[in-house]
Amino acid sequence: MSAAQLLQTAALLGLFVLLAGGYGLLYGLGQLRDRRNLVVAAFASYALQCIVAAALLLFTPLLAWWKAFIAISCAAYLVIPPVTWRYLTGLHRLEEHEP
Repeated sequence: MSAAQLLQTAALLGLFVLLAGGYGLLYGLGQLRDRRNLVVAAFASYALQCIVAAALLLFTPLLAWWKAFIAISCAAYLVIPPVTWRYLTGLHRLEEHEP
């Protein structure tokens, strides 16, 4: 891997993680404040993350197992915020009913 490829790959990986965080943050805020536009922005962030993942898979010299890890984690990120939100709201409902 050349220095230019290393920098490109590192930048794409950083952007991948940043977009994942943006997706989770925007989804949580959208649900908390009941703002549909924030949830839409969250899914837009996830769509951009998928584009960055595709660029990582197609244009970087990463080993196959790293590319598989990126693809699997990108797919998993889709369900993490909704599942976490559902769990947390259920947990807080239980706390409200405790004596």
